Amino acid sequence: MENYFYSITEANKLTLNKGGNRDAVYYSELNEWFTCNAFRSFSLKYVVDQCIYYRIGNKEHAVPAGSLLLACKQPDVRAFFDSRQLVKSICIDINPATVAEAFSVMSATCQHEFDNFLAGYFRYPDFYEELCPVGSVRFAGKLHRLVQLIKSGEAHTQINKEWFLALVEDILCHEYGNYLALSGLKSVKLATRKELLARLQQGKQYMNENFLCISDIGEVATISHMSEFHFFRSFRQAFGITPYQYLLQRRLEHARNLLRENECSITGIAAHCNFPDIFTFSKAFKRHFGVPPSQCRPA
Repeated sequence: MENYFYSITEANKLTLNKGGNRDAVYYSELNEWFTCNAFRSFSLKYVVDQCIYYRIGNKEHAVPAGSLLLACKQPDVRAFFDSRQLVKSICIDINPATVAEAFSVMSATCQHEFDNFLAGYFRYPDFYEELCPVGSVRFAGKLHRLVQLIKSGEAHTQINKEWFLALVEDILCHEYGNYLALSGLKSVKLATRKELLARLQQGKQYMNENFLCISDIGEVATISHMSEFHFFRSFRQAFGITPYQYLLQRRLEHARNLLRENECSITGIAAHCNFPDIFTFSKAFKRHFGVPPSQCRPA
């Protein structure tokens, strides 16, 4: 049976051979590490505890605990840390053949209209390198379960080719959204579009975490290091929705969840979700979901 899982410790870190173009999960608990070949394959780097630094070209990414970095195969990427406390991390290397296989199956079954997505997007340097909290990606559940498998000692038996194909399917769907966002931005230079999208993603994450208390989009634009107009215009280009509409959508979805729990009055939910009055809330709710708030109450 082929092995897909490897543990890295201070004792074996210099002798373990990490080959490229293979499906493998590496779990490490180390105090010190340095490499110039961090992205020998398409890779997902998930920091479980402490912080790891990656340098891609002139840009350095600090990946803290609970965050991940996605990037394509590319040369001369440095990863390093030096800590008194154990740095715990998971590196998932994915064979390009596995990506191609998953893409072929998904395209053949018409699950997604990828256009010519795979041909150019997953090849350096077109790929959008993404640093984000684990909880913001659609495959967060798989990563959390992976941590539990590692803790229980079951990773060796549970990680197989099917596990990788399921993960790649989720990554393809996730990255297709980034591809569409990059394509929607109007800047000619790819590097400029990547930088814009990184700032927009930062603002979007801030909105996800604070959607109930944000009173002005200028606040989000400041977090994103952009002018309010530039943020508004670029957000709409990238995501096909304005920042105001996105905030409203998040508030209405939260309100629907509260209605289904049936613990608060509709008036109380409207106030909690930052609507000025119940009339404004009910009108926005019906426009978005097609039914009034009262119909979302459990029977």
